[in-house]
Amino acid sequence: MPFIGPLCRDCYVEVYGLARLPSLVNFVYCQYCGRYKYQGGWNEPTGGLEETLRDFLYVYLTKKVRPTEHVEEAWIEDVRMERPVVGPGIYRAIVTVAGRAGYTIASEERIVNVKVDAAVCPFCTNRITKRGYNAIIQIRASGGRLPEDLRRRVEEYLAEHVSGRLAESIIGVEEQREGFDLLISDPSVARMIAAKLRAAFMAKTIETFKLVGRNQDGSRKGRLTISVRIPDIRPGDLIDIGGRPHLFLAQGRGGSPVMVDLTTGREYTLDPEELWQKGFRIHPEGVETRRYMLMSRGPRTTVFLDADSGYTRVVEVPSEYVKVYVEDFSEGRVFKVFISGRRVYVVGYSEEEV
Repeated sequence: MPFIGPLCRDCYVEVYGLARLPSLVNFVYCQYCGRYKYQGGWNEPTGGLEETLRDFLYVYLTKKVRPTEHVEEAWIEDVRMERPVVGPGIYRAIVTVAGRAGYTIASEERIVNVKVDAAVCPFCTNRITKRGYNAIIQIRASGGRLPEDLRRRVEEYLAEHVSGRLAESIIGVEEQREGFDLLISDPSVARMIAAKLRAAFMAKTIETFKLVGRNQDGSRKGRLTISVRIPDIRPGDLIDIGGRPHLFLAQGRGGSPVMVDLTTGREYTLDPEELWQKGFRIHPEGVETRRYMLMSRGPRTTVFLDADSGYTRVVEVPSEYVKVYVEDFSEGRVFKVFISGRRVYVVGYSEEEV
């Protein structure tokens, strides 16, 4: 039997133990988000309450473990709870401690009492009270009230691309008649979130700063407001830019819109700032826009029936002048077309099918 100090290994473990551990550990967690308090701050949970507590105890006890007199080093091998952790209360943690004395390795199980308390962390306090914000992001649409589908796209984007410190800085959401506001604790974070929205949605941002009081040190306290205006347009929409009809194809690299000038047929990428400078609106569909049914398409000629004439007028167009911007350009379908000179732009599907 190997010895540790004056006793054999088993007797030494029984009499002295391998290490000294705290008899009681306090653990405070947020009842809303699961963060836990450690070293003066609030830390992200590593899982559910019990998993977070076990991980906390492993780190905490690793720092606190002290080998007994004849043990050269000691460490924590495992932590498990005697019963499920479901909320505040006193729990017993079964801690496996290992130690080394020379070439002799030994282990033992120790009981550590854990007092678990629930609280509300500062992040959740700010969210609940909607206090402590220093910036506002106002999310609106270009045409007025924010449509539901556009709002859903913005919310999905925020959920996917705004996380960590950025998400923690969002302490509340306020509904407004024409959209919604994000209440942000850190102005620099507000600028980063606004920049993400600008790139993702071709948005226009405007910053304003307003004094709202003074800090405890006497310095002036202000609040940053960032207006994020999102164009209410989607790929496939006909829009007027600077008085000229365009087809919005897609968002290209860097979020820039890819357009087709329906007067000249030129396809180009437009800088979002230029889009806002020139001005845009949904194109008022009139004489240039009609509904055509595709009858046949050959290398030389494409034949349509004019649905707006009751399918009585046949329209033959040289195929080189037919520009198709739909995925399914099949015979028998009715399409929305834009006519400019000799060109026919197939820009969408008609709501009426025959």
